Amino acid sequence: MREDRPQTSKGNGFDGISHLYEDIGPQLERLEDVQLVTLEMDIETNQISRSRGQAVGQAVSEFLRPRTKVAAIVLSYNGAKVVGACLESLFKSSYQNLEVIVVDNGSTDGTASLVRERFPRARLISTGKNLGFAGGNNIGIAATDADIVILLNDDTTIEPDAIDAIVRFAGSDPDVGIVGCKILYPDGKTIQHAGGAVLPNGLTRHYGYGELDNGQFDRVFDVAYVTGAAIAIKREVLDRLGLLDAGYFPIYFEEVEFCERARRLGYRVVYLPRAVVYHYESQVTVKASFGFFFRYHLGRLRYVLKNFTVSRLIGFAKEELRWLRTTGFREQRWPLMLAYLRTFLKLPMILWARHRDWVRARVNPRIVKGAIDFAESALYNQLEGFSPIQQWRGSRVRAVCERARFKLLSGGLASRLNLTVAAFNGHLTRLKVYVGRRKVGEVEVADYLHTQKFDLPKDVLEGTQGRPLDIVLRAIYANGERDGAYRLALKSAWVE
Repeated sequence: MREDRPQTSKGNGFDGISHLYEDIGPQLERLEDVQLVTLEMDIETNQISRSRGQAVGQAVSEFLRPRTKVAAIVLSYNGAKVVGACLESLFKSSYQNLEVIVVDNGSTDGTASLVRERFPRARLISTGKNLGFAGGNNIGIAATDADIVILLNDDTTIEPDAIDAIVRFAGSDPDVGIVGCKILYPDGKTIQHAGGAVLPNGLTRHYGYGELDNGQFDRVFDVAYVTGAAIAIKREVLDRLGLLDAGYFPIYFEEVEFCERARRLGYRVVYLPRAVVYHYESQVTVKASFGFFFRYHLGRLRYVLKNFTVSRLIGFAKEELRWLRTTGFREQRWPLMLAYLRTFLKLPMILWARHRDWVRARVNPRIVKGAIDFAESALYNQLEGFSPIQQWRGSRVRAVCERARFKLLSGGLASRLNLTVAAFNGHLTRLKVYVGRRKVGEVEVADYLHTQKFDLPKDVLEGTQGRPLDIVLRAIYANGERDGAYRLALKSAWVE
């Protein structure tokens, strides 16, 4: 849960927020029973009040939905034969507050003339040369102030209700940062993409690839990444992460890295099956060539070197060697060797890009380190080693403690540490923060769901880059408290 989002923003579809309750008050009143039930469940089941937040969020989202500005950016390179169908599908969309931008990425087949003549409602931007997937899309992103940006390949078509579904879902949960679509092949029966996974050596896999669509992927779930052929990104995420990395020129892994960086900041990357897109990419020829394998592995190696931690790099080396022995060198020897060579030659620039992105994160004045959720088993009785699941009837006052250790990314602009804590009926709950052995803060936590803020000394925050930060939560309870009354959890932490 994050509490650092602005409540108003000029031009972002949230104008007139002061009159919001007058307009949607009846909807919120109908949610009153839901709130009461949810709060009762919270006490009994030790669950954070997400259902209440989602219910209210859906009501607010439903009211604000038509005001949310969406920009669909269609990147086209020599796509005169296919871009027309893509634009026609966009202009048939049921969502009205839609801006359509076509970025002609240096085409030589008359794509720009076709768009200008047949689709005057579309905004045409010509780059003059091929800037690659990231470079071309960055031009389009920079040209719009839309609240949600949808990137589409020029060889896709989109269902009329897909954008409406994206806006509804994205507005229902503030933690959702990126939304992906169910992508089918032109036959409308075969799945091309239902979210993606990243293997330990950086290889990617599309869920459902090549399977008949029998409803097996008709549920919403979080994924490691969604393909750039059809990806929706909130403006808030773009403002914090910046644009796509053009160093992946010409194509592959830009969206994988962008999703990874968004998840690193605590945003959800979600596959939404109600948003259906058809992709006319060849099922055979595109993914069976020397050029494809070379570009794919070139992007993969850059992604791994830029984003993997030391522990993940160790895992990468082990899995990569296993994969090379069993599959890689046997099926993709020459494109792999060329990709390794090119990566080695570009290693200084890749490492600089890695450093640049992490520095950019550190100096962000409001950076979410990420949700740190702990299972009940992580709680323990620090004083006497009792399980927190036991009932302590007839016993003395005891303490339940939870310790979290992570590396705090901070910079000169950071001045305050924020901790969101869920405490259940604790008679006295104390929260302590240490950098090494030095205690830098202590406070009592009295609320069910509360954000504590520590004004830390400048030298503490500036000196914690790369150093472990310990967060210790200690709850002291009176004799005879029931199970369920002394559970404690650190939900998230960030600096500002």
